[in-house]
Amino acid sequence: MIKKSRPNLLTEALQTTRPVFVHMALFSFFINLLMLMVPMYSLQVLDRVLSTGSVDTLIWLSVIMVAAFLAAGFLQLMRSFALIRLGEWMDDAMSRSLLLLSLINAAGTAMRSTQNLRDLNTIRNFLTGSGLLALFDAPWSILFLLAIFLIHTDLGVITLLGCFIMLGLAWLNEIAMKKPLDEANETNVQNLQQVDIAMRNAEVIEGMGMTNTIADGWNRANRAVQELQTRASCRSAIVQALTRFIRLDLQIAITGWGAYLALTNHITSGSIIAASILSARALAPFDTAISTWKTTVETRKSYHRLNDALDAMSTRSSGTSLPKPEGNLEVARLVYLFPKQIRPILKGVSFKLDAGDCLGIVGPSAAGKSTLGKLIVGAWKPYSGAVRLDGGDVCQWNREEFGHYVGYLPQDVELFSGTVKENIARMQPDASDAAIVRAAQMAGSHELILMLPNGYETDIGPGGAALSAGQRQRIGLARALFGEPKLLVLDEPDASLDVEGEQALANALGNARKQHITTIVVSHRRTLLRYVDKMLVLNDGNVSHFGPAQEVIAALAPVESAPDKDRQVSQLARGRENIRKDINHAAA
Repeated sequence: MIKKSRPNLLTEALQTTRPVFVHMALFSFFINLLMLMVPMYSLQVLDRVLSTGSVDTLIWLSVIMVAAFLAAGFLQLMRSFALIRLGEWMDDAMSRSLLLLSLINAAGTAMRSTQNLRDLNTIRNFLTGSGLLALFDAPWSILFLLAIFLIHTDLGVITLLGCFIMLGLAWLNEIAMKKPLDEANETNVQNLQQVDIAMRNAEVIEGMGMTNTIADGWNRANRAVQELQTRASCRSAIVQALTRFIRLDLQIAITGWGAYLALTNHITSGSIIAASILSARALAPFDTAISTWKTTVETRKSYHRLNDALDAMSTRSSGTSLPKPEGNLEVARLVYLFPKQIRPILKGVSFKLDAGDCLGIVGPSAAGKSTLGKLIVGAWKPYSGAVRLDGGDVCQWNREEFGHYVGYLPQDVELFSGTVKENIARMQPDASDAAIVRAAQMAGSHELILMLPNGYETDIGPGGAALSAGQRQRIGLARALFGEPKLLVLDEPDASLDVEGEQALANALGNARKQHITTIVVSHRRTLLRYVDKMLVLNDGNVSHFGPAQEVIAALAPVESAPDKDRQVSQLARGRENIRKDINHAAA
C-alpha cells in the first residue's frame, strides 16, 4: 500500500537530522566570530603596537590570536567530523531501506534501476563537501559586514554593494546552468539505464553483431550529454571569471578608498588592512557557492528525483505471521494491469487448487501466464481480487515467513554472485548443508553440482556467468525447492534444458507430488503436460478452461476453420486448436 499519511524515507531522515544542522549553524557562527579577530589583530598591531612600541602588547595579542585560531580550528574540525558522521548516518539509515523499497517496486513494476541509490550517494557526498559549508558560512557574512560599517560607512557600503553583485552573479549562474544541467542529468540517467539493459543482454548484442550499433547509439546520446554539460560548464566558467574580476575590483576599491579616507584622517592606516581582510571574508562564501554551484544543482536535482521516487513508491507492511500452510490455493477474481495502462492483462481470473495438486497453465503468447505466476507468489500486487494460500492473502502475509513456504522459478533465471551452495540456500548464511543437498536432490541437480570444479562450493561468478543456461535453470529449481515449500510456481522450467535436464525436472515434479507440494507449471512444451493432474487454459487474460487435465483435453475439441475468403477464424478458436494439438501429442 502507498502510505500518504506519513513523510517518506528521505523526509524522515532530514527531519531527524534537523538538530544537527542547527548545531552546525551555531558552530559556523562561532567560527566566523573567532575569524573576526584576524582583522582586529591587524588593526591593533598597526595602530597600537607600532605607535606605542609595546612588545608586551604584541605578545599578548599574538597569544590571544593563537588561542583563537586553536578554538576556531577545533570547531571547524568538529563541524567537518559531524558532517562526515551525518553522511555516514544517512547512508546507514537509508541505504538498506531504500534498496528494499527499490527491490519491492522493481518486482511490482518491472522498473529496474539503481538511480535511487546513486541519488542518495550524491546527497551524502554533498553533506560532507565544501558546498554545504559555504551555505553555513554565508549567513554569518553579516558579522564581517557590520564590522566594516563600524570602521567606516563608506567601506561598508562598498562591501554591501559587492555582496549584492555577488548574489546577482549567483542568480545569473543559476539561470545559465539550470536548463542545460537539468537536461544533461535526465539524459544521463536514461543513458545509464540503457547501459544496464545492454549489459544484461551482452550475449545477444555480441551474438547478433549489434555491438557497434549499440555503442554508436550510446555514443550519440553521451555526446548530447557532454554538449549540455559543456555548455553549462562554459557558462559557469564565464560567471566565475566575472566573479573573480568583481572580487579583485572590490578589494582595490576597499584599499583605494580606505587609503583616501586615511589621507583625509577619517580612518587609521590599520583600518585599511582590517577592512580589506573583512571584505574578503564577507565575500568568500559567495565565491565558494558559485564555484560549487554545479555540485549544488546536481544535489538538488538528486534530492527532488529521490523524493519524488519515494513518494511514488509502494511500501509493503510487515504483514501478519500466519500458521504454516498446507498448500490450498484460491485465486479470486484476479485483475491486473500495468501502471498507466488501461487494458488489463488478466481479467477476473478465478480457480482453486487443493494441497498437493499439480496444475499446468497453458495458452498462447501474451495470454497472461507469467503475470499470473508473479501474482500467485505475491511478487506483483493485483489491481483487484486476491490470491489466498490457506485463506491468507499472499500480499498481506509476512513476506519473510511467506518465502519459507513458497518456491518460485521465473522464466528468466537470475542467480547471485557467490557459490552454488549460497544460491540454493537463498543466500541464508546459517542454512544447513543437509537442507541444501536435500533441495538439490529433489530437483535432480545433485549429480550435476558434484561435477562442477568445486562442487557445492563452486563460485558461479556474477549472475551465474560461469554456468550454462541449463545449469542455472537446474540450480534455480533447487533454490525453489529449498526449505519446506508448500507452493511451487515454475515458469517455463524446461526452457533451457537438455534431455537429461528434462528427465531431472520430471523427477522433481514427481518428488514435489510425493511431498504434497501444490505445484503450478507454466509451459509451452508438450512433454511437461503429461505430469499435471489439472489444467488451466488462458486466452487473452481470461480462463477459457479449467479442471482435470483429461476433461480439459476433451473439451478442447477440433474447431473447423471458416473459408479463407471469409477470414472469420477467431483468435480464441486458433488458441484452442493449438493447445488441443499440444495436449493430444503429449498424451500420445
